[in-house]
Amino acid sequence: MTNKDSKNKKKWDFSIGIKPMQKEEAEAVMEDFFEKIEDEFKNTPQSEIEKGAKKIKDYIDGKIGWAELFNFTPQMLLQMAEFGYAQFKIGRYPDAERVFKVLTVLDWNNHYYHSMMGTILQRQKRYGEAIAEYTQAIELYSKDVVSLTNRGEIFLQHNLLTEAEEDLKKAVDTDIDGKNKWVNRAKMLLTQLEKNKKGAKKQKGDK
Repeated sequence: MTNKDSKNKKKWDFSIGIKPMQKEEAEAVMEDFFEKIEDEFKNTPQSEIEKGAKKIKDYIDGKIGWAELFNFTPQMLLQMAEFGYAQFKIGRYPDAERVFKVLTVLDWNNHYYHSMMGTILQRQKRYGEAIAEYTQAIELYSKDVVSLTNRGEIFLQHNLLTEAEEDLKKAVDTDIDGKNKWVNRAKMLLTQLEKNKKGAKKQKGDK
């Protein structure tokens, strides 16, 4: 290996100790695998096999999620969410995180699960991960006032005023009556944002 190659070699380019399998050996292993599969399902009705195959195809095509693939009922998912939320309320954030992490996998398109994951991560001051979850929630439901407000607050805390203002104004626009507590919080944060803007302008003027 040349010096140039050594410099370009990434630290994760290492041998994992697995020897390459010969073609004949690989074919023999696959043949044995399919024979075992056929033997295991020989008494399974063809209709059940076709039903299972269709479910897998629907999952691959994005028509169903993990929850439907593994027969999790909506009630089971609700119970999991309630348990996770209870853990969050008493401050057991790692336990709550584990529950909602599973829920985001089982039902990826549920914006509430991503929003809760964001909230849990934010409480643990894992702001980058929280933003990622809030962003996913907002992509799934653009009027997710909780995610908009919380993501806006994180941006504000990190002095990303343009991004914060955009999120918080969108949060306010979701509720015309202004009765939603998250909308009221967004308004309060916008007031703080304006103070930060004035402070930044004053500092520039003093210089």
